Amino acid sequence: MRRKFRSLCLVFAIGLVTLTASLATAAAETIQRTVRGVVMAANPAVDPQTIVVKVILPNKEELIVGARVPTDTKITRGTRATKLADLTAGETAEITYLKSPDGLIAQSIHVR
Repeated sequence: MRRKFRSLCLVFAIGLVTLTASLATAAAETIQRTVRGVVMAANPAVDPQTIVVKVILPNKEELIVGARVPTDTKITRGTRATKLADLTAGETAEITYLKSPDGLIAQSIHVR
């Protein structure tokens, strides 16, 4: 009986360590990045709202960044608050986003 109890405790401990390690890995995979580029599209009519920006990297390659825009995303034009619906293609924007296993999520958008 004691041997079964020890075995059960060992299995529980291993499972707990595995769960903790996988949760730590998931948290470590969330990365914050900031990019500056040209707005290609801003779509406030869909759920979730989205923005797409074309970024030119230092090596002259293009990077297309598409991010979800939650309702709590801070969007500014200059020093004034604005809405996603007010953004137009061709404007220069700086986007700070979180890169997670679920995709890119915009935290702030600043249009110049």
